[in-house]
Amino acid sequence: MKSVTFSDIVRVPEQARRTSSSLGSPQRLAWLALTLALGLPALMYAFWQLDPGAPLAYIVLPILAGGLLPTLTMMPGRFEVTTRFEACHLVCTLDDALGRLGYAPAERIPGAVRYRTRGGKEIAVTVRAHALEVTGPVPALRALRQQMTR
Repeated sequence: MKSVTFSDIVRVPEQARRTSSSLGSPQRLAWLALTLALGLPALMYAFWQLDPGAPLAYIVLPILAGGLLPTLTMMPGRFEVTTRFEACHLVCTLDDALGRLGYAPAERIPGAVRYRTRGGKEIAVTVRAHALEVTGPVPALRALRQQMTR
């Protein structure tokens, strides 16, 4: 793909507040909250039992960071695929790449396509004259960029 360029992946925090699809369904969000609420204190207590003399901040801060940072990677991101020719011709290539990642087209309307996995993760594509704007979870966008550059 000589005449195609990819922008960097940037986070889209305002969209994360508008939609909960980045973390999944409300039931999945409840399970995540319950796991974090019970699991992180249990880990802290277990590590404190191993070394009761250690300052509590040395135990609590790394466990909180390790438990909460993975949820930040699920925040939605965005990148653009620009081309010299009509961007609608790239949709077939995008279909193939997303199909290899486990996404299937869920909705097609003029100028936009939505893809979903069985787990409920969603990628939205806006088709403009010479660019595709792709929005979805950051790890999925990274994998998509790798698939499309091959």
